[in-house]
Amino acid sequence: MHAEPQVPEPIAVIGLSCRTAGADDTDALWQLLRGERRLIGPVPPQRVPSVDAGHVDAEPLRAALLDDPAGFDAAFFGVSRRMAAWMDPHQRVLLELTWHALENAGIAPEQLHGAPVAVFAAAPMADYRERMVQADVVDSAAFPGTLITFTPNRISYQFDWTGPSYAVDSACSSGLSVLAPAVQGLRAGEFSLAAVMAANITCNGFYTSSAYQAGALSPTGDSIPFSTRRDGYVRGEGGACLLLKRLADARRDGDPVHAVIRGVGVAHNGRAGGLTGSDALAQTRLFLRTARAAGVPLASVGYVEAHGTGTGGDLAEAAAVTDALRTALGTSGDQVAGPEGKLWIGSVKSNIGHLECAAGLLGIVKAVLVLRHGLIPPIAGLTEADPDPDLSFGELPVALADRPVTWPRDAAVRRIGVNSFGVGGALAHAIIEDAPEAAPRTPASTPSGPWAVPLSALNRAALAALAARLARTLRGQRQPALTSLAWTVQTGRSALRERCVLVAADLTELAEALDALAAEQAHERVATGDHRGALGRLPAPMAHTAGDWLDGQSVDWAKHWPHPQPRCPDLPGYPFQRRTHWFDAHGPQPRTRTDVPHSDTH
Repeated sequence: MHAEPQVPEPIAVIGLSCRTAGADDTDALWQLLRGERRLIGPVPPQRVPSVDAGHVDAEPLRAALLDDPAGFDAAFFGVSRRMAAWMDPHQRVLLELTWHALENAGIAPEQLHGAPVAVFAAAPMADYRERMVQADVVDSAAFPGTLITFTPNRISYQFDWTGPSYAVDSACSSGLSVLAPAVQGLRAGEFSLAAVMAANITCNGFYTSSAYQAGALSPTGDSIPFSTRRDGYVRGEGGACLLLKRLADARRDGDPVHAVIRGVGVAHNGRAGGLTGSDALAQTRLFLRTARAAGVPLASVGYVEAHGTGTGGDLAEAAAVTDALRTALGTSGDQVAGPEGKLWIGSVKSNIGHLECAAGLLGIVKAVLVLRHGLIPPIAGLTEADPDPDLSFGELPVALADRPVTWPRDAAVRRIGVNSFGVGGALAHAIIEDAPEAAPRTPASTPSGPWAVPLSALNRAALAALAARLARTLRGQRQPALTSLAWTVQTGRSALRERCVLVAADLTELAEALDALAAEQAHERVATGDHRGALGRLPAPMAHTAGDWLDGQSVDWAKHWPHPQPRCPDLPGYPFQRRTHWFDAHGPQPRTRTDVPHSDTH
């Protein structure tokens, strides 16, 4: 008698952050996805110098770029101005994204000092170093500033993490490939927490020129994945960071769980796709193998966040999805689990461009947001699908997301496949699903209000900006519970130099106090180092703790709670006070952003 195959341990996403054109966090990213916005605009010449399109009849260069890639809060991270100037912007972006991911998980960074946290980063391109070579300048600070190995190693050093730390390069599939060692290591017990990250910044023309001349980039800058306007990919900038734990550990520790990773598979085309192409059969095999290894039926996947670059790879990818589903349905007789009984296909690249090494992780972030909001956003700008026969799904229940598709959570677990492939033939695929419902807590007493809400920042300007962000959150559609909010900022945030304590019995009182703090005005519910009257509203023991905290002491807020509260994962991240740090004086020119209308044509 054969034993049933063991289902691999689920891996929880307990924290996430992102930054893209038009979005500094996941909430902003969701708004532009839901609004079908395309953040593509002209590229200033100084931004990507010396682009040579060769004999390609290209229009002016267009891309989806960050507003300020030269901006960095060096003081916040204790980095000297000289080191910051010669530090690759990929490292700067990832430092900020890692901090925000920790905040999202409700973990104060100092709680992990010396811990064996693993760091896996997608290897970025060497644009910044190439820009230095082109300018014929060098500095000793460029040694740690531009070596690819420092992309993850800088993070491990900054946060004092002692787990494995290395970069993975599989070209445009790197952002998903980095999940594989993280998931494997967590399941093997090699470490208990992993940070998986990727960033993509464009600041030199060498790669852009070669990609243009090779026919990879869109000559119009207006390519739409899977559409009649599919003529090459449009570059995009940004990045993402995920914090991963074994699901059982996350539940034990009270971490928020945004979604669960059931499986990650990696492979290669071999010679089938050519040196730079992709092969449908190899992808089909990977889809089937990943689902089988994860212990889930492939037909239970209701949505695929495709690589979908707007190149010839779209056809191979669509054929692979179709063939894999046909095989799965033919052997199981299952019904497709997606909305309306279909398997839907979409791509975030129509909104924010192709983030190359970071594309796969942005696909994961989008998938988490789809599960959170119960909606599959359409492929922005898709009005007419490519008529190529390879995009004909025939009788199979497969459809391109050409409209918003609601997908509410019900009794069935919703699953999403995220796909990615690299220019050298490397493939990666991941399956994620809904986080399981948290077990109900045993009823226990909760202290009555008012509660102390400590906030801190490096300086007054940042503290005011943080207060303004939090006030907007309280007035948004997804209001947190005040007890959860207070617990999270007390126990899951670093205590920085500029401090205050807000005292509130409900969200209305807290919002009013935050408004005053944002305007840098005194308020009866805001206690500072010089004005502590608000602390008199608190129970005496908590007032004493709050006073010690305002004095700069380390305190134990948890002693005032009879039991831990759920961590609040959707609080705004720290408002970094970015300043230009660039080795060649002024840095790249800021761009003028324009959304591409749905009907825009060239």
